[in-house]
Amino acid sequence: MPGFELFGNEERKEVNDVMETGILMRYGFDGARKGIWKAKELEEAICETFGCLHAQLVSSGTAALTTALSALGIGYGDEVIIPTFTFVATFEALLSVGAIPVFADVDDTLTLSPDAVRNAITSQTKCIMPVHMCGRMADMDELSAICKEHHLLLLEDACQSIGASNKGKKCGTIGDAGTFSFAFVK
Repeated sequence: MPGFELFGNEERKEVNDVMETGILMRYGFDGARKGIWKAKELEEAICETFGCLHAQLVSSGTAALTTALSALGIGYGDEVIIPTFTFVATFEALLSVGAIPVFADVDDTLTLSPDAVRNAITSQTKCIMPVHMCGRMADMDELSAICKEHHLLLLEDACQSIGASNKGKKCGTIGDAGTFSFAFVK
């Protein structure tokens, strides 16, 4: 599994630093932490690496999608266009906030087809959520233009493509929000 074999002494040290404090939560317990704030450090590193203003760590890619949807105000009855080729978390997150997944075809890149998106837009559409698959970014120029034209939100599910970029833009930082996953199969 890519990445699995890279769990070495450096990674063990970072985990052990946290374990030795006994504080496994992101917030609070300032004194008991002994100055160890690994989550804050990682959020800052993500912002610096990806050139984004904010990063918020959560427990999984699914939680990231749900959090982003909520933060964007997407909820009950809102339609969100997603690709037919995706992972279950994409539509699970939508269902968890009461939104309605609207499936649109993918093109030969295995990502959301802009033409299919145009055909799927209705008066209830609030967001387009491309899934950058297998390290490949969706056509963000075209999807951004569609969102602008129709006054829609753009949420990037970049859980399977962290680190990808196109035309100097980092995957997950082009839309109104983006999500990543650090699962070892990513």
